[in-house]
Amino acid sequence: MVHLQPTPLAFDHAKILEYALRRLRWKLEYTALGFMLLPKAFTLSELQAAYEIILGEGLDKRNFRRKILAADVLEETGGTNEGPGRPARLYRFSAQAIEMEQARRRFP
Repeated sequence: MVHLQPTPLAFDHAKILEYALRRLRWKLEYTALGFMLLPKAFTLSELQAAYEIILGEGLDKRNFRRKILAADVLEETGGTNEGPGRPARLYRFSAQAIEMEQARRRFP
């Protein structure tokens, strides 16, 4: 695998990106922001991968699934994602979670 060195950013763009990433990390704690980052239907593994990338750390699979399902922001689509291995259930963010996030953006 080839590892490329990141190109330095011009002006204060690195600070802007750091700030944006920090805000995104904070918003993951108290919103259903993930619905804007994923396709309409996704697996819990895909959702966890998105959280891990944003947070910059690995998450325990069982704890992540338990907490995200207990948050009551997801609903099963009834479909599965076919691929190598066992089929995975597909989820989507509930209409209520999306509506709450959109209202939160209108009224900060």
